[in-house]
Amino acid sequence: MSSGAAVLGAALAPRTYYLLARATSGETDGGTMDNTSSSEPTPTDPVDPPPPPAAVAQVNPVLLPDWLRSSQTEHQPTGWNRVRFLSARHNGALLLGLGLVMALLMVVGGVVLVGRVADGVRTSASASPTPSLTPPVSRVGEPRDLFAGSPAASFAPAEEAVRMPAAKSTGPFTAAQVRTALESVRKALIESRVDISMFSGDPEPFLALLAPDARERLRGDFTNGSFLRYATRMASPSEWEFGVRADGRVSYRATRQNGIRLLAVATEFVWAYPFDVDLRAPAGATVVALRDQVVWQVPHPDDVPASARGLWVTSAEAVTWNADCAQLREGWVQEQFWVADVHRDRIPAGDPGTIFDLDAPAPTTTRC
Repeated sequence: MSSGAAVLGAALAPRTYYLLARATSGETDGGTMDNTSSSEPTPTDPVDPPPPPAAVAQVNPVLLPDWLRSSQTEHQPTGWNRVRFLSARHNGALLLGLGLVMALLMVVGGVVLVGRVADGVRTSASASPTPSLTPPVSRVGEPRDLFAGSPAASFAPAEEAVRMPAAKSTGPFTAAQVRTALESVRKALIESRVDISMFSGDPEPFLALLAPDARERLRGDFTNGSFLRYATRMASPSEWEFGVRADGRVSYRATRQNGIRLLAVATEFVWAYPFDVDLRAPAGATVVALRDQVVWQVPHPDDVPASARGLWVTSAEAVTWNADCAQLREGWVQEQFWVADVHRDRIPAGDPGTIFDLDAPAPTTTRC
């Protein structure tokens, strides 16, 4: 296990089943599964995950509804999106200061330009400046593969990686109902982990995909910082780069809890976020990894009131690697700063361990 991983949450439902076989489906009641396609892997009986060790950081739980208790398109960020990052964090105060600085720079730039024109009249037009002998330490924005040499180099672009299994009738749910539920989960994953709105601190597009009652229960997570189990916000508008990559798997099954028929969709993904850092940094120092396990549930529409129909987040946990601890505690994701004289050829977070490998257990120790 890597000591460089930071755990953000723990399983939160009293009874949570993580069915992480690829593209499986079926109905369960009392721990059995039926109706599994012969062309897909045969699932195993669900088991509750072991309790987290003492080093795991606990967070506020997802508030489940009473009836569950026992007893779009990614867009490249524009300049205005970058401004929204700063505005979301500093309530406009920083933008006012930047505006004053920009105005001052324009005045100074005008004076300098006039001086250079005057100098040009007095000097030869063929004169050329002496080239600098020292290359820039950092070239933020320079086109390069920020994933090269990292475990995420083989990952697909995030929207391509979020693929749902084939929708089949499962228990009381028709194929059409299953298809609708899976599409809701796909959109929720993209909105929560990949979309610019969430990155800049606006959770409303994501919350709009949930059942009305679920929206109200989760909205508070975005003020107390416990949303990182299922959503991502970025701290650095200047260093974060477009092009999230991911690897994951999804399964679903029909189940029943407290008399409510449910379609449970289990997702496990590794999200790799690129940051443009010092060119001298070693491979992997440009990547922040976040691995999550989320259980989404859709109740049968005949079993709940209209306000409870739709998508719910009923369990979520996540662990990060190479994320700055101070920013993480405030709910923002940013890479650990690489310093040449301190880290040299090492990644600040150290060995990523098994966080990138979905076939291995996620790290459970924390350094933050």
